[in-house]
Amino acid sequence: MSTQKNINFIKGFCPQCRAICPTIAQVEDGVFTKLLPDMDHPNAFRPLCPKGHAGPELVYSKERLKYPMRRTRPKGEPDPGWERISWDKALDMVATNLNKIKAEYGAEAVAFYRPAPSGSPAKDFWDWMIRFSHAFGSPNTLATTHICNWARDINSGYTFGSGIGDAEADKSACILLWGFNPFSTVPTFAGIVNKGLKNGAKLIVIDPKRTKTAEKAALWLQVHPGTDGVLALSILNVMIKEGFYDKEFVRKWTNSPFLVRDDNGNVLKGSDLAADGDSGSFAVWDEINQSIGFFDPNTMAYNSDSVSPALTGTYVITLADGRQVECKTVFQLLGEMASEWNPGRAEQITKVPKDNIWLAAQMIGTLRPVSYWEWNGIEQQANTAQTNRAVSIIYALTGCYDATGGNRLYPKPKLNRVDGIEFLTPEVESKRLGAAERPLGPGGMKTRLKPYRAIRANDVYEAILNERPYPVKGLVAFGGNIITANPDSLRGYRALSKLDFFLQVELFMTPPAELADVVLPAASYWESWHVRPFFGLTAKSNTHIQLREPVVPPQHESRSDVQIMFDLACRLGLGDKFWNGDIEAGYNYQLEPLGLTVEELRRHPGGITLDIPTAEKAYARKNPKTGIPPGFNTPCKRIEIYSQVYKDYGYEPLPTYKEVVVSTLSDEELKNRYPLTLTNWKPYEYCHGWGRCLPSLRKLVPEPYLEINQAKAEELDIKDGEMVTLETQNGSIQVKARLTDAIPTDVVYAQHGWWQECQELGLPGYDPYSSEGRNVNLLYNDEIFDPVMGTYQMKGYPCAVKRIAVR
Repeated sequence: MSTQKNINFIKGFCPQCRAICPTIAQVEDGVFTKLLPDMDHPNAFRPLCPKGHAGPELVYSKERLKYPMRRTRPKGEPDPGWERISWDKALDMVATNLNKIKAEYGAEAVAFYRPAPSGSPAKDFWDWMIRFSHAFGSPNTLATTHICNWARDINSGYTFGSGIGDAEADKSACILLWGFNPFSTVPTFAGIVNKGLKNGAKLIVIDPKRTKTAEKAALWLQVHPGTDGVLALSILNVMIKEGFYDKEFVRKWTNSPFLVRDDNGNVLKGSDLAADGDSGSFAVWDEINQSIGFFDPNTMAYNSDSVSPALTGTYVITLADGRQVECKTVFQLLGEMASEWNPGRAEQITKVPKDNIWLAAQMIGTLRPVSYWEWNGIEQQANTAQTNRAVSIIYALTGCYDATGGNRLYPKPKLNRVDGIEFLTPEVESKRLGAAERPLGPGGMKTRLKPYRAIRANDVYEAILNERPYPVKGLVAFGGNIITANPDSLRGYRALSKLDFFLQVELFMTPPAELADVVLPAASYWESWHVRPFFGLTAKSNTHIQLREPVVPPQHESRSDVQIMFDLACRLGLGDKFWNGDIEAGYNYQLEPLGLTVEELRRHPGGITLDIPTAEKAYARKNPKTGIPPGFNTPCKRIEIYSQVYKDYGYEPLPTYKEVVVSTLSDEELKNRYPLTLTNWKPYEYCHGWGRCLPSLRKLVPEPYLEINQAKAEELDIKDGEMVTLETQNGSIQVKARLTDAIPTDVVYAQHGWWQECQELGLPGYDPYSSEGRNVNLLYNDEIFDPVMGTYQMKGYPCAVKRIAVR
């Protein structure tokens, strides 16, 4: 008898994180057994991370949800009384309840939730989920973008007109990584960084922790958590004072020469100087003619070829009504603002030696080209928006934006949008939770990019618990552990328990799923097909399109998230907006501008790389018909050092730093009670809120731990592996201490996302609501947040660590 196995190899990609590693799945006799890297792919990287290798364990995990279930007992009881039901009955129940809420309270009374695509497989379905919400008529799409990537991708658009782009680090002379550890979070980009280092690039890492990335750095700035804004302003101080910037670029391609009125803080316009003046033109001081000149963004030119705009200076200008007003150039104001933050003063706050601040400014300002990437280290602070603005301006001064070896705006395939934004009227959009309070933030009507309009969990909690500004009665969640992903998990518990109806689509019985009325089993990404329209990071991978086929069929009675959305849409009477349930037709619509179809992609298992020309400095390339370059996608068509948009909505137009007040205690009382600073991180081996049940991963990191400096631990009589209490004014948790010399003596590191048990290894789960659990999100105050974007102070929070006495 032959024992030869039938082995197939299926090309695909892993969507668990931002890296999107290309893969080859090995299937033996229909069983998924191994995952290998696809080294022929433009996004190739070796080796795959542990999460990728755990793919077979995920597919065949005994702890997965297997069939639809409905709750039969009230929320709050220990046993939900789960009852197995058919898919037809489950979908009917969902549709009936959602339509009931819509009829009584309006579509906005149902919120729709997805996890962050940077740290979950949600990138497979997030466009479709947004479409589902919009088709239903609700503007309330809930996500964690405000504590993940919004500053980097969207808030930077208030400076550049777009996100920060892709760092072409392999061609850089200097690479700046701020609050970002790619060797742990985006290994594909880590490979690009390594190429840059081999080519002679100097690496600057800004991180409180000596990470693997920091160990490769020519300069490591060990910034105190939560003070990145001060560090950025002090770097600006040195760059401007010492002339470490590209003067020609700053003069020509930023709004630095524009004049700003001292009386009202507005940028001076042509209409300010004459009754018939152009309200769209921007005034500068002409150094040659000693008079006012005007820049017209429509022509991308001054009113005269002889205009030579002054970059600095203070000028008295006569307005149209005869009044005289003092005006300064934007760059003059920037220099005056930055002058308050000399490296000596910054050292006292950031704990970074002043000489290193000066050296960082010199390297960033003189080593060309320079590229950069910022991420979570900046995103989770109550000063995030202005810190991001300061970092964006630092980079703007280098002149390397969209230049070879800098941060590139690579072209992407042009697709039909499928997010369904056209289904919402402006009136409905204005009802989005948080839009009125934070108009420029993730949920605001004025945010830079519409697909990123997402609301915060705590705004939903407020609408559920207190019905402000209106009641939210229903929640539809596709993945995403809303309880452990957001601050104030106890408030989240109370809110979810109060919902009239709650649907959770999931792989496992998560803490929020335990509070749902109906739970539907999701197929994993290895059991689902998906079209990835681009991969990011490089010019070639940005134009690569690939269809990922299922490695094995959906396990048990599970269905893919996209299939569930399409099925539910039809049950809700929205089939006409979802191609009557035909998923392939939906993807074909998305691909239509490219002349591609799903069937065509199936004939190319490794994907298709489109031939889309890539050229640097797109902002300066003249239109062959008009002879006018496009400039930047900002109101003035230049990089906006001074943000009039920020000013118009009541925010500081130049970046500022404000000390975060997290307590009503006096400074001395707070320091005595909570002398340490808490920050958080996610282990490389896990996604944010799941994966702890998979044996190969749990063996690598079997339990959560608190990192504490070894010298501080000895001072507190804490030994390695000993249980300690981590406490803030908002609560406490218990966790084991791990001693290290990689972090400062006054800083501790906690992990988020721990709740799940691993039955196969006999390792426990943890109560996310208990002080005896391990949920760090019990410790933060959700009332302290960034005024622009709503992110919370999670990096840099006063805390205390105490040894638990053994009885």
